[in-house]
Amino acid sequence: MRFSTVLALAASIGLVAATPTPETSKAVTAFAGPTGEAALSTESGCGSVGPLGSGHYVWYIVVGCTPGAEMTCQATDSTGCLPGNAKHIGSMEVDDPNDTYQIASKKNTNTVQFVCPSGGQIRCQANFNDSDDGPGYSLRVF
Repeated sequence: MRFSTVLALAASIGLVAATPTPETSKAVTAFAGPTGEAALSTESGCGSVGPLGSGHYVWYIVVGCTPGAEMTCQATDSTGCLPGNAKHIGSMEVDDPNDTYQIASKKNTNTVQFVCPSGGQIRCQANFNDSDDGPGYSLRVF
């Protein structure tokens, strides 16, 4: 009886060890300024990148998405899990990754909804009112 229990346990451990783990999400980098002169890839909670740095009005992340999917670009608090205070945000934008055309934009908010374009990649951007507001925020797309 003990031998069969040990054998069953060993077999289940072998099965667990042989099961592939799901692919983890790739790190996302936040960039500052219109040309991305500063970068940071620190992850805050809930799939966000941040907290963002200071010295820049503009912070953005470039992420992949499924074409046609309804998505949200959000500036969160510094923990990355709660919507950030909208009073420091002039606007939220979603653009193509090269910032050549705008997909969605909304003023004085922390969140903007959009539909993922056919290219499958977007730039989620927060435009802050002051260059020192970034440390209180993170960015995410969901």
